[in-house]
Parts: sequence; C-alpha cells; structure tokens
Amino acid sequence: MEKEKVVEKFLSFLEDYYKEKILVAVTEGKSSIEIDFREIEKYDVEVADYILENPDEFLKEVESSLGELDATLLEKRFHLRFFNLPEDRNIRIRNLRAEHVGKLIVVDGIVKRASEVRPEVYEITFQCPSCGELINIKQEARVLKAPEVCPNCGNKKGFKQVAEKFYDTRWIVIEEPFEITSGERPSDLIVYLKEDLVTPKMQYRTDPGNRIKVTGVLRQLPRRVRGSISKQMEIYLDAIYVESVETEWEEIEITEEDEKKIIELAKDPQIYDKIVASIAPTIYGLEDVKLAIALQLFGGEEHIQKDKSRVRGEIHILLIGDPSCIVGDERVVLSNGAIVKIENLGSHHLQSINVPLYLAEGYKIGIAKIFHKYEFQPIIEIITESGKSIKGTFNQPLLVKENVKSEFGKQKPKVWKRLDEIKIGDEVRVINWIPCKIKKYVETGWEDKEFGNEKIKVPKVLDEKLAAILGYLLSEGYFRKYRVGCVFNYNELDLLPKFKQMFFESFGIEPKQYYKKEKGVTNVEIVFESPPLSEILSFLKEKRIPDIIFRSKNSVVASFLSWLYDGNGSVISYGRGRNGILYKSKEIELLRDIQILLLRFGIDATIYGNNLIIRQPDCIERFSKYIGFNSERKKKKLQELLEKIKNYKKRRHRKRWERVVKIIYHPPETVYDVEVPVYHKFVANGIVCHNTAKSQLMKIASTLIPRARYVSGKGITGVGITASVVRDEELFGGWVLEAGALVLCNKSLLAIDEFEKIDKQDMTALHEAMEMGQISIAKANIVATLPAKTSILAGGNPKFGRFDPYLPIKEQIEVPETILSRFDLKFALRDVPNPEVDEKVISHLIQVRHLDGKAAEPPIPAELFRKYVAYARKNCHPRLTQEAAEEIKKFFLNLRSKYVEGSPVSITFRQYEALIRLAEASAKIQLRNEVTKEDALRAIKLMSVSLRQLGFEPEVGTIDIDRLEGARATAMQRSKIRTVISIIEDMEKTYGKEIPFDEILKRGKASGIEDIEDILRKMQQEGIIYSPKPGFISRI
Repeated sequence: MEKEKVVEKFLSFLEDYYKEKILVAVTEGKSSIEIDFREIEKYDVEVADYILENPDEFLKEVESSLGELDATLLEKRFHLRFFNLPEDRNIRIRNLRAEHVGKLIVVDGIVKRASEVRPEVYEITFQCPSCGELINIKQEARVLKAPEVCPNCGNKKGFKQVAEKFYDTRWIVIEEPFEITSGERPSDLIVYLKEDLVTPKMQYRTDPGNRIKVTGVLRQLPRRVRGSISKQMEIYLDAIYVESVETEWEEIEITEEDEKKIIELAKDPQIYDKIVASIAPTIYGLEDVKLAIALQLFGGEEHIQKDKSRVRGEIHILLIGDPSCIVGDERVVLSNGAIVKIENLGSHHLQSINVPLYLAEGYKIGIAKIFHKYEFQPIIEIITESGKSIKGTFNQPLLVKENVKSEFGKQKPKVWKRLDEIKIGDEVRVINWIPCKIKKYVETGWEDKEFGNEKIKVPKVLDEKLAAILGYLLSEGYFRKYRVGCVFNYNELDLLPKFKQMFFESFGIEPKQYYKKEKGVTNVEIVFESPPLSEILSFLKEKRIPDIIFRSKNSVVASFLSWLYDGNGSVISYGRGRNGILYKSKEIELLRDIQILLLRFGIDATIYGNNLIIRQPDCIERFSKYIGFNSERKKKKLQELLEKIKNYKKRRHRKRWERVVKIIYHPPETVYDVEVPVYHKFVANGIVCHNTAKSQLMKIASTLIPRARYVSGKGITGVGITASVVRDEELFGGWVLEAGALVLCNKSLLAIDEFEKIDKQDMTALHEAMEMGQISIAKANIVATLPAKTSILAGGNPKFGRFDPYLPIKEQIEVPETILSRFDLKFALRDVPNPEVDEKVISHLIQVRHLDGKAAEPPIPAELFRKYVAYARKNCHPRLTQEAAEEIKKFFLNLRSKYVEGSPVSITFRQYEALIRLAEASAKIQLRNEVTKEDALRAIKLMSVSLRQLGFEPEVGTIDIDRLEGARATAMQRSKIRTVISIIEDMEKTYGKEIPFDEILKRGKASGIEDIEDILRKMQQEGIIYSPKPGFISRI
C-alpha cells in the first residue's frame, strides 16, 4: 500500500476513534496521545503492517498532517505513542539484529544506567549576514547543522544563530530482565528518551532499578574506535512509548475491595499461619524459616537517633542448605552432541572443570565450571510416559509445564519444580533432538594385547566398521574368558559375510563357523577363539551402549544402531496405530541408552515393557533415512512399512513435554552436580534439569515484592552487587554512575544464592550496605552515597556437602565473620531422616500430587500477598510497647546472666536489635502500630531456633554466640587453646623452645583434648604457634 493511502486511512481512523481524546489532550496541555495498536489492526491490517515496517516515514507524515483534525495542532509538536504491539514485535535484547533497524519494536528490560535530563536543540533559526533572511534548520543529527546556502541571496557563509528550540532528553541503558548469574553478562541496549517521556514522573519511572517496557524505532549510530569512525554501528532504541512493568510500593494500586480484604486478613487470628502457608506451599514444613522470610518481607522500622545515627529496619537472613544432584549414571549432553555420564565429568568434589553443555535452546552453549560429588544422599526417580527416567536428590529441580491459566487465557510458561514436588501427571520438559558437531573419529584407547604367541590387530579409532561390530555383538554376542561369539539367524545369513569381512579388516582375525539346529531351522554361530579379543571387548558384557559410541559422530552412531537393530530389532506392521520399528531387550537401561542415542537423528521412541518402539511416521522415515537395516529381509519389511504410512498425517510440532507416570523412592547413593553459570541448567537422559535447588525459597521470596531480585553469588562482583563509575563520552558525556544489585533493590529484597562464592575481596563491599543501608563511592570526581536499604536473603552450601551440627558455622561456610555477624537470623535447611517427619512429608506429597492438590494452593494469592505487604509497609510504623520491651529485655538478660569468666557468651547486642526488628515486622502483619508481647514472643521464638541450630555448643550444652557469628575460635576452642598453651609452657622446661609434635599430641589427649590436632591447627592460624621445622612446634 502506498504511503499517501496509508496516511489517509490512518487519519480517518483517528477521526473516527481518537479525535475527541486528541482534543482533550491538547486542551490539557499534553503533547502526545496513547494509541492501542490492537485497535489499528482491527481497523486495517495493511495500515498496521505499514506502520510496523516504516515507522519513520509514517510518523513524520502523519504528525505533520494532524492539523487536518484540528487547527490548533498546526503549530504544535504532537506525538502518537503506540502500545500493545503484536507479540512477534517483542524482541529480546540479545536477539536484536540488523533486520530490526528502522522497524517498530518492543523491548523489556531493567534500567541499570541513566544520564541526567538535558536539553537538546531540535530546531535552530539562522540569519543570513547578507540579506537578513531567517532560515529554520531541523536538527536531526548528533552535531549541529548550519545552512549550506541562503535560499534568498545565495550566500554560503557567516550565518548567525539567532534562535533555538529545545526539548528535554535522556539516555538510559536497560539490560535483560533475567537473573544475574556468573559468566556471560546480560545483554543491554541504549534507549533515547525525549519530550514528555522525561517529565518528572517519567524520570522517576526510568531511574536505575526500574523494570520498563519500551516501544520505539531501532536506530544506529557510527561507533568510534580510537577517535575514528568504525564501519560497525552502535544500535539504540528511539523510544515513542514507555510503560512500567514493575511498580513501587507507593504505586501499587490497592482498590477499596483490596483494602477491605487486607484488613479482614489482618484481623484473622490465623493470619500468621496463612502467611507462612502462602510462601512455597509445595514445600512441606520449614514453618520457622518461612515465618522468618515473611517477617523479612514486611520489614522492621528504621530508627534515626538524636545524633543522626541510623538503626536499620532491614532484616537479613542466611540459609545454609544441602545441594541438589543426580546419580552418576545419568547421561549429560555436551554442546558438540557427545553424551557422557555425569560422574565422568570430574573426579573429586569442587573440582574446576570447563565442559561445554547442550542447553536445549537451539545452539546455545552453557559451560560447566565446577564439579560436585556428594555421598549417601536419598534418591527419588521419576519416569515419563515414553520411559525416560531421571534419578536425583529430593530437591533436584526439573523444568515443568505450568498448567494454571493466566489472565489472558494463555498457559503460563515453564517453571522449575523439585523432584519431591513433581506429581504424576505433571509434564516435564524433554528434548526431541540432539545436534551433533563431532567430525573426527574417536580414539579407542585400546592397548595392544598378547596371549602367548597370539597377537591381534587393535583398532586405534572407532570407525563405522568397528561400530557395526560392536552394535551386533551387543545385541547378539556372548563373551567368555577365551572367546567371543555371536549367532546369525537362518533367514538373515546375508549379514554373515559382511560381518566377517569387517571383523577381519578391524582385528585381522577370522572366526570358526558352526551350524546350530534350533526348532527346525539352522542358524549359524561364529566364534573367535582369542583371549586378547575377549579382554578388549569385555565391556560389552554390561549390556549398555559403550561410552565411546556416545562420544562418536553421527555416521559412526548410525552404523552402530543399524547393526544393533539387525540383531534384536524388527519391523511391525499391524495397521494404523500398530506400526513401528521395535527393539527388544530385558535390560531397561539399554533401552534408555538407545532411546537417547536416537535423539541424535530426531527420532522419538517409547519404552513399553521390554520393547523400545518407534511409532511416529516422521520418526520411522528418519530411521530409514539415517540408520536403516543391513539385512535384506528387514530392509524389505521397512520399505513396505514406509509405503503404508506415506499418506499418514505427520506431526507438525515435535513433542517437547512428557507426562510423569511413575515415581520411585530409592536407597541413598553417591550423587553428582555441575555448576553451569548464566543458564543454571543442562540436559540429562533427554530431560532438562536445573543444576541447583537450594534457592527455591529465595526465588519465591524475590517474586513476592516489587524490585526484589534473585542473583547468584558466583557471578556477582563488587561492581555488580554495589555500584560502579563508568565512562561514556559519546552518549552520556563523561563519567556515569551505574547502580549494582543492592541499589537496584533499594527498599526491597535481594536474594543471593551461593553466597559463599562471592569473592572474598568483594565481600567487604557488603559491610556498609548491610549495616548502614547505603553505599559510598568516590571515583573520577564522582562522590556519591547511594541508598541501599535492602534486605538480604542469602543462601549458601556447606563446604562438606551436608550441614554438620557439631561444627561451628565458620568451619562450614566460606563467609567472613564480619559479614556473618550482620545476619539477624541464620537457619540450616537439613534433610535428617525422621520417621514421623518423613511420614508427614510423604502424606503432603501424596496430597499435592495424587489427590486434589489443595495442599499446594496458597491461602493468600500471590497478587493479594504483594498488596498486603505493600499496604503494611506504607501504612504501619509500629513502636515498642513497655510490655514487649520488657519481654525482649527479660530474654536477653536471661541469656547474658549465664555468662561466667571463660564460659561462652550466649547473646550480644546485635541479637537484641534483631529481636526488635523482628517484633516490629510481626506487628505489621496485623497492621498494628504497636508491638505487643505476642510479637516479642514470636521474635524470641525465631531467634531461639536460630541460636540453637547454629550456636549450640554440644560439649558444654549451652549456646555459644561465637559459633553462630563465625568468630575465629569458639569459647570451647579458646578454653582448649589456653590448656594447650599451658602444656607447651610446661614442656618447654624439658625440650626447650622446639617441642616434638607427637609429644604435644600425647599430652593433649592425656588432658582430655581429643581434637588436639584441630586445636594446634587453629593456633597456627591465629599466630600463637609455628613450626620451625617439620615435626616440631614453637610458641611465637
């Protein structure tokens, strides 16, 4: 459609639907009107398509023609701002390409950097020095443009600038709104805002930390390299519409009906139980932890003292939990298409690796960086409708299809669920193709073998011939100490000469041949009398596909599968729904090996009992094209089947989700995991798995309030978590302050998973933020204090795989004691076998999975929960009552009174302040402005749980705050250190300054110090003693 026709039709559309709104906007002094793009599509699809493809031409022509609607628009800059563009115009930042330049698109992102609002010239009036003619020049480039020639007299120089017209502008940078993780940085995009998109209200919405959706035209700028213009271009989005995706506390719209519901909930005597039950309802138990997180979300009150010092109201919580893993036999898909057992990716716990993994996202690659190994972990297995299986720890997450409908009737996207949350009928994400990039043959690694005078040829690489031999032997072969043999069916003897020829070319030996009469027919058995051969091929006894096949290129895999199917494979043809290619075996794991290997060729297969069946017509065709049979008899049957199914309807979309049909509980096993930065997932046994599950509570908490974020400690640096100063001369005009995660989450919550993996030097950046609620930065003439009143919910892994209640926290998690002491509450999420608890867990799982599922429904819906928290934080500012203060004081002094010289200190003033914060948050839940005795008791209960979990000293039966706060030495250790020092002083009289290490051990154990070696190691760390030479100890 021609431009003039489009403009004419669009003006008619405005006349019919928007004229009144435009006139009202002009009357109110506005300079733009918002237009729902869906209405344009309904009016005329061709006009809508033209606008999307040619926005610049269209907007320039239409906005200059608005005077036809009303004369007042002739001299006014008035803009059309489109929203609700088609779904295919919502482009991920990382997916922006040259084809999108000049097109109207929508991007979603979080503002991470922003310039000041500055005026920009859009039109300059020049005066000709010769004739005085006034010349108006539109300024559309980034540098000022003067007239080239006077249209009146022809003068070409000396033009004087006499007037300018300005509008306000702002440059911002948005990044993809996905979890901040280690490794690859989230993609970002520059956005240009102008005119009414930078009003004070819009400026607030586009400040760092806000999530926005921007509609605009993608443009390009020349990129400068060392002062010169590069042929590469910088892209930016020229915004025409901006909308907030996340709202602030004050901006959350709470209707009168919402307020009524919130007030009714606050009056409910069971409100605390309902709040707890609304946080991760699918996870059984953990009521104390969930209540603590609830109090963290509501928050305490900030107190400013008379000396202007601040007592924070933010509550910080640390969770220590066991990691999620799968068993070692599960096969993980690498980025090149190789398939390996996860236990073979590393050898020991916390080993650094660098293994590229397939992610089931096209050709996207994830890099496994750390290998984990944990012994004796309880196991749960889920089996899908096609027979795929995955075995792992109870908290191992899989990608599951969410069946709950959204407001717009569309299914919600994929979600991660732990194995113990998944119920029969849930659909898990599976893959339907494994792309393979392997080009070279894989080396066998077989060594030359000799037995007496016998020496055989040993293949050095696995080629198609050797793969064919292995395939047929795995299916039809047997293996003894001194020989290898296999049988050929009487009606497939055409395979025999081919097999013997391949064997001779590969190993240089020929078999003996025997005829075997069975059930009236004569089969042929061939036997290779060769001990070296038997030893080399002994791995086939396992009846599993060899690892070397999984690592080979597709032509080798196809040859292996072809001859494997020549053995125990067959073609069935009994009519529609009863056709297929079948492989029969009693070994279920062999069938699963074949099933995942077939995915190399995009072939789906299903396990029924002892059979693996390929049923789908398109998959049968792929089998014929890429694999096929070698037996003439089976070739003929396959060809007949292809003729029969050629008119059958093929699937348009490959299956990506499979129902769970069975759940099995197994005894404990050694389990394995890998860390995959950025993506945190991998593919095992054809099922998409997450590589960590301990973060589930933190993820859920980060979704319950605005501006909250979930990040991974491994990828966070001091810059990423706090703030930085960056230089950008070209767009921002110098140094610009860039906010980190703590600033972006100001007045909200930051969930930091794998907290212990933050670099030690970067941990220091947390000190000021956690205690003072601010981040100070001084660099490049920028001196700033950024607000960071952010509650931190941190999660960490025990160094030894599982939490040990007998060890101080400092010895279990790599976090400095100065940071540990700033957490108000610390909890250990442990999986301890307990018959009563286990029975309740199983009952809960049965209720959630197999019955009505009501146990998983939160009493307070997530949206109402958000409004509840927002309403409480905005309207409630509780103060301690005398009664509550006395209760907290009594608890505090009671614990302090147990201290005697040399004994452990049970509680410090940090815990006293934490108790007040927790009590204030408790009062907010009931929308009270007074902290009652019940609130104080609730806070005391949580503090007692935390103290007893991580601060209990089992040797003396009391609470030692040093165990909880991560002090270098606990009170009990300090007592033992004093005893050891006395022993060393006494032994110096006999041995002098250098005392034999073994003698100190004997004296220490004789004095009742069983862990004397640990104490000596601690003393060396503290600088009390040193080793002047091996085997000797001296005091410093």
